[in-house]
Amino acid sequence: MKKRNMALALTVPMLLLAGCGGGSETTTAAATEAPATTAAETTTAVETTTAAETTTAAAAVTYPIVTEDTEHQKEYASKEEGDATKFAWYKWEFEIDPDIDTVGEIGDGVGELYFRLYSPEAKDGEKYPIVEVLGGLGSTNAMTNETNGYATRGAAYASDVNQAENPSYVVNFSTPFEACVNYEAELAYVYQFGEVAKWVESEFGNVDMDRIYATGHSQGAGWSYELASVQPDLLAAILINAGTTIHTTWGNQCDMKAIADSDVNIYIWHGYNDPYIPVNEAYRAYNTLTALGKQNIHMEIQNGDNVTSSGGHCNHDIVSSEKITPYMAWLYEQTKSVPFITTAEKTEEDTYADYSWAGRLVFADMDGWTTANDYANWTEPADNSTWDQAKADSKALVDAGETTGKIVLGKVRIGDETATSYDDATKDNPVVTIAPGDEVAITVQGYTGGYGDDWDAFNKEWAVDWAVLEGSVTDIELTHEASAEPVLRPDTVTLANGGGPNVNNSLYNENTLDGKQVYVKIQTADNYEGDTLKVALRFTRDLGNGEYASYYHVVNFNVQQ
Repeated sequence: MKKRNMALALTVPMLLLAGCGGGSETTTAAATEAPATTAAETTTAVETTTAAETTTAAAAVTYPIVTEDTEHQKEYASKEEGDATKFAWYKWEFEIDPDIDTVGEIGDGVGELYFRLYSPEAKDGEKYPIVEVLGGLGSTNAMTNETNGYATRGAAYASDVNQAENPSYVVNFSTPFEACVNYEAELAYVYQFGEVAKWVESEFGNVDMDRIYATGHSQGAGWSYELASVQPDLLAAILINAGTTIHTTWGNQCDMKAIADSDVNIYIWHGYNDPYIPVNEAYRAYNTLTALGKQNIHMEIQNGDNVTSSGGHCNHDIVSSEKITPYMAWLYEQTKSVPFITTAEKTEEDTYADYSWAGRLVFADMDGWTTANDYANWTEPADNSTWDQAKADSKALVDAGETTGKIVLGKVRIGDETATSYDDATKDNPVVTIAPGDEVAITVQGYTGGYGDDWDAFNKEWAVDWAVLEGSVTDIELTHEASAEPVLRPDTVTLANGGGPNVNNSLYNENTLDGKQVYVKIQTADNYEGDTLKVALRFTRDLGNGEYASYYHVVNFNVQQ
C-alpha cells in the first residue's frame, strides 16, 4: 500500500483530464461533464502582467494540489475529541472558472476546499469503500459542534465499532461560504468531492471504486443529490437525511435525469414535521426520479418527533459511534451497478394530510390548505387552487397618497417558513411593531444564506406573488433599492444564516444594510386601519416539464396606532 508523505506538498495529474483510479472503474471527463475550465481557459481569463508570464505560470502548476492543512490543524486539533481525532487534515486546490471564483484570491481561477480523511487499518490485498460525508460550510476544517456540526456526525463512520465491521475510508468536507456564490460555483465544488475520492484511490491504491458512498443531512443531503448528478458514474449509493434536490438559494434543481439514468442506489429519509425542508421535498425527489424511470430507490417518511432530531428535521439516529445503525448497514451493503431493489418503494407513517407541507405552518388557518393538494402523488403545477383562494380574498391596495414613515427591516428565507419577518412563526405575536406609514423592507434569502447584492441571480430565477391578508397597504414591489442610505436594524437580529453565500457579505454586517439587497417592499398607509399587517408571499421557480418549486411565507407585524 502507498504511504503519503505529509511533509511534502502532494500533486497528482489533472483529474479532469484523466481518471486516477486506474482502469475502466474511474469516471473521466469523457464520461462526466465537469463544471470547470482547462488550464488554457484559465490562462485566458485571469489578468496578469503579461501573456507570457501567464502562460508560464499556468504551465508550472498541475492541479489539483493537495497539501497538509497545518494551519487549521494547529488551531483546532486540540479542541477535537473522540473519533474526530482520527482524521488527517488536507487542503485541496483545483481549477475553476475565474468568473465564478471568489475564494482566496478572487478571480485567480483556483478553487480551495478542505477535507478530513480517515484511513482504515489496511491489509495487503484488501480494498476498502469510501464514505463521503457532505455538508460542511466554512473553512476551518475542524470537526467540532462549534465549527462544523455536520462533520461531527460523519466521524461516527470512523468509530471502532463501525470500522471493526466495515473498514472504510471516511472523508469529511469543509467548503468556504464564498464557494457558493452561485449555483455554477457550487456544482464546481461538489464535482471536486468526487475527484477527492479518485485521489484517495490514486494515493493509497486500495480503494474499492465500486463502493463509493455519499451522505449528509439537510444541506449535505442536497449536496449528495448534486454529487450524484455531476458524477453519475462514480457513486454506488447515496443516503439522504432530510434533503432537497432544489437549491433554494439559487432556485436550481440538480440534473434529475442524470441521477435517474445512473446506477446509484438511493435511500431517502425525511421527517414529516420538518419545519425547515418540508417533507414534500422528499416526495418531489421520489416522484420525479420514479417518473424518469428510477426504480432502485426507497423513501421512508417518519414522524421526526419519534427520533433524536431537531424539531422533526434531521434524523440524528441515522448514524452512531456506538452501534451500526440499519442506515449505516444499508449504505455499506451497496455496490455500484447492483440495484438493491428492482421496484421503487416507500414507507410512510400516517397520511399526507397530517404532514407539514410547504406553507402549512404559515397558512394553518386557511380552510382546506393541508388537504387541498396531494403532494404525495404529484408535484406542484404553476397554478395552485388554494393560493388562488388566498389571492381572491386579498385586500385591494389603498390609494393614500404619499406616506411618511420610516423603513423597518424584515426577512424571509426561501425554503424555511419558520424564519419570517424576524418573528418565530410558531409564536402568536410577532417581535417587531411598526407604525402607520412605515415601509417594511423584507430581505429575501435562500435557505443557506442571503442573495446579498446579487439582484440579477434572484430576479432571473424566481417569481414573487403576494396577497394582503390584513392591513392598509398602498404599494408592494420587488426591488433592490429599498433605501438610498444604509439602514440600521435591531441589534438583536441577524439576517444571515451562517454567513453566506453572498459575494459582498453585506447581509452579515452587524448593524446595517446598504439598501441594495433583494427586497419585497411593502408600503403602509398613514391612515392605517387595524392593528396587524399580514401579507402572504409565494415564491415560485419553474423547474421545467410542468413542475414548479413553491415556498410560502406570511409577513406579520403588529401596528401601533
